[in-house]
Amino acid sequence: LVPGRAQRKGGQAVEEKVMVSSDLRRKQQIRLLKDNNSVLILILILAAAFIFIPNYSKGFYNVINYVAMYGPVCLGLGLVMITGNIDLSVGFQAGSAGVVSVIVFNAVYNGSNAILALVLCILAALVCGAVTGFINGFVVAKIGVSPLIATIASNYAFQGFVFLFAQSSFQAEDTDTIRLIAKTQIGGMRWFTPTAIIFLVLVVLVFLWMYKTRFGNRLHVVGDNPEAASFAGISVPRTVWATYVLCGVLAAVTGFFMVSNAGYAVYNQGNSLSTLPISCCVIGGIKMAGGKGTAVHILLGVLIMRVISQMMAAKFLGTEWVNMITGILLIVVLIIDRFTSTKNADE
Repeated sequence: LVPGRAQRKGGQAVEEKVMVSSDLRRKQQIRLLKDNNSVLILILILAAAFIFIPNYSKGFYNVINYVAMYGPVCLGLGLVMITGNIDLSVGFQAGSAGVVSVIVFNAVYNGSNAILALVLCILAALVCGAVTGFINGFVVAKIGVSPLIATIASNYAFQGFVFLFAQSSFQAEDTDTIRLIAKTQIGGMRWFTPTAIIFLVLVVLVFLWMYKTRFGNRLHVVGDNPEAASFAGISVPRTVWATYVLCGVLAAVTGFFMVSNAGYAVYNQGNSLSTLPISCCVIGGIKMAGGKGTAVHILLGVLIMRVISQMMAAKFLGTEWVNMITGILLIVVLIIDRFTSTKNADE
């Protein structure tokens, strides 16, 4: 009887190990879906575009140029969102930087120093972005005002500044020079421009900064649990403040890219960026509650949004269709995120 009991116990132990192993595989599959749903969405959308839309590949360079232009502001907002905060003023931070870049370019340019004027206007735009981000960070992190309220208020202030100078359009005196960054085609390839190179470099730098530096690693800790981060010796206000400054600088990059693409600043350039960066970050996989997300997620989100817009344009569908489909996709992504959250995956 003893050998029989031992054999039965051994069989039960094997069954329990199999059940535990199966449960672990299920949890790993759920986490895999959670972390890579944006990849699956992008693959499906690209497949649909290339299969069902004739000659879609010929206009794909527009997707790359669009992503390069608006990607920096999405990167900046993503950093803020990872800390569990929000910035609703990024559109007119970009617009303000664009206006400042044109002001400085026209002030410096005298007909023979175009490159110097271009360099100085780029630096001025970045300084403008750092100042606007510093203001938002001070109000949110230092004073303690709700980021939603603070950035709505600052958005009105930045919008007023843009309207003062660009009520119709505010053109650079030498449009050919200021458009060099956005319009130069390297090797004759329409998708291979300085803006694309700059954005790719920014993605790599932000990714490495988030995972290879101590300060970058703090972002996820602060977003996941600010109290635990504070107990661990992390200065939460300083970390949040820094992300707002970086967000302003990256928004300024997009602001200059928009001016470089058009040759002038327009008063409503910031309107298009009121919700687009948030949508890109959420679809890409940045968590609204903070603590999750990478630069790659943001890149995926911008790609998804632009591919959808390009598909609608190829089918001659209006903006209302783009907005409706984007909204439905956002809802689907949020539902997937809700049912594949870390908490649920561990239960």
